[in-house]
Amino acid sequence: MYEQLATLCEAEQAEWLTMKLVALDSTNGSAGEIEISDYLHKLIRSFPYFQKHPEHIWLQTIPNDKRKNVFAFLPGKANAKETILFHAHYDTVGIEDYGTLSAHAFDPEALLAYFSDDVTNTEIREDAATGDWLFARGSADMKSGIAVHLVNLLRFAEHERPTGNILLLITADEESEHAGMKAAITELQYLRNEWRIHYKAAINNDYISPQYEGDSTRYMYTGTCGKVLPCFYVAGKESHVGDTMTTVNPTSIASKLNLELHNNVEIAEQMKEEFILPPTCLYQRDNKQTYDVQTATSAYIYFNFCLYERTVHEATTRLLEIARRSAEEVSKEYESRYQAFTKQMGRDPKNLDWSVEVTTFEAFKKELEALNAPVADTIEQTAHTFRHLDIRERFFKIVEAMQMLDPARKPRVVLFYAPPFLPHNHLQEGAKDHDHLLKTLDEALAASEKISGETYRIRRFFPFISDSSYLAIQESDDELAALIDNFPRWGKDYEVPLSEIRKLSIPALNMGVYGKDAHQWSERLYKPFSFRVLPGLIRDVTARAFGNSS
Repeated sequence: MYEQLATLCEAEQAEWLTMKLVALDSTNGSAGEIEISDYLHKLIRSFPYFQKHPEHIWLQTIPNDKRKNVFAFLPGKANAKETILFHAHYDTVGIEDYGTLSAHAFDPEALLAYFSDDVTNTEIREDAATGDWLFARGSADMKSGIAVHLVNLLRFAEHERPTGNILLLITADEESEHAGMKAAITELQYLRNEWRIHYKAAINNDYISPQYEGDSTRYMYTGTCGKVLPCFYVAGKESHVGDTMTTVNPTSIASKLNLELHNNVEIAEQMKEEFILPPTCLYQRDNKQTYDVQTATSAYIYFNFCLYERTVHEATTRLLEIARRSAEEVSKEYESRYQAFTKQMGRDPKNLDWSVEVTTFEAFKKELEALNAPVADTIEQTAHTFRHLDIRERFFKIVEAMQMLDPARKPRVVLFYAPPFLPHNHLQEGAKDHDHLLKTLDEALAASEKISGETYRIRRFFPFISDSSYLAIQESDDELAALIDNFPRWGKDYEVPLSEIRKLSIPALNMGVYGKDAHQWSERLYKPFSFRVLPGLIRDVTARAFGNSS
């Protein structure tokens, strides 16, 4: 493989590698996600440096998994301890969105030909016509990012050995549960302790994109947003369809929560010039499995909820406020409709209790324990019974089993958290190392603007989910208690190594390849910036971070 790369210029190397990697189906959860790590290992082993030093290229098998992380270490020329981590991920989302084009989802040439004739979307057709865009699943997110890191690894090994060390990490499972990066934390800690290295910074090159139509700015990020998955179990009171006026249907409360939270920008954090995502509903359903004329007894709903400066504790408080308001408004509306119904029927209304309890998993657990209910045993037994289910579904089953322990079976909304959890982190002004890194990035971007003509902007939070979240954590243990206490079976079914992340505390930059429509069938990469400008920009930041200007 090296022999083919050696004949190409830098931009050609990046494109050749991207084409090779894109052609490999590494869809998350597929056999290809297992196989691609071996391909990458073999590819890097073909580089002359790693032929001489095979001990500096290795695979890490993810515990309880068949997938592997790829590590490669390039020592600096000054025998220094300072190390910069280059990282990327090799898994992609699925290709269902390609429809009839699924057979060509990993074929950039076939897709370019197709989109060049596509008359339904002018922007896509015009991009294809330029020849500057590379179409395919994984082209932007993020096989091209791996290619850029490999090009720089080769360049550093053969021509521009930096003062400090380069550690390359390519992970699995970024698009789902981040099992790859969570496993890598252990290896990163081991290397730090055994080799006495110091992680000066991490550079991820996950894709960047325009933030509005006509936007040509290249955004560089000095951190990444976090994420929680707030789940609401809604218990109502079932009834026959002929007798629904006196009960609360849980689907109405879930629907109200959906309307209150989904895409509600007023709930999102307000930060000038940052790209902030509002909450997104990812799942909503009731617990009925078949048709009958009984209303649902419960409903499930959960949301993608990004965190930037907001803590999990603050998010929990806000979510509870919204849930209480939603439940109260639905209850009042149901009571009003009941009153109107009885009046219409010429009957006297009953004195009914329309209240809906809104609580957290932890508070509900304590409430049941005060009734001497076998809460712990019920949680363990339910988790075992439904161990075959998706973990989020399993957690809903746990809360539902807890609801059955309540003798009164009160209508209630229970807020809990489920996987994944990603901490938020960013460079903080005033911290010496962080200030140096900010200055380094600013100087490198200014130099690149003069040479390339590109326009850059520095932002604090990479706006999409990223493995970089697991490299540092800024929330205290007390602030994270709202997550852990309300997370069923934390440490058993799911865990994030918070203390290890806190020890690592690696400043995280994202200097990404440039693309559009990631996770869509029109996913495409802009080659001129990604292959001609970005590799040199990352090398310049690396050199400056080590105290040398390239």
